[in-house]
Amino acid sequence: MAQTLKQKIAEAEDKLARLREQSRRTENGQKIILGGMLIHAARKDAKIRAWLLEEAEKSISRETDKKRLEPLLDTLRRTPEAKPERAEETVSEALTNILSDNAMRD
Repeated sequence: MAQTLKQKIAEAEDKLARLREQSRRTENGQKIILGGMLIHAARKDAKIRAWLLEEAEKSISRETDKKRLEPLLDTLRRTPEAKPERAEETVSEALTNILSDNAMRD
């Protein structure tokens, strides 16, 4: 039996909704992975931690978001400063070192 035009439209809309949901799940997964990586790096590196705290202060404006992140940000604020391996290490170098360390453990 041939589909009517309305049935074809409904089928296409269903497929579009599934694709949008799949896209949202993929994007959310990426955000979670990158967020975890950033938090890990901030706990290990004072420069990254300072940048993250400053960026959070500037960027987060919704009260519900502030309340949700406050325990994590407080923990990062209280994290003692570790002595850097070498004083001239850049944030980029620090991230590379952290990622290399993680890759070696996996």
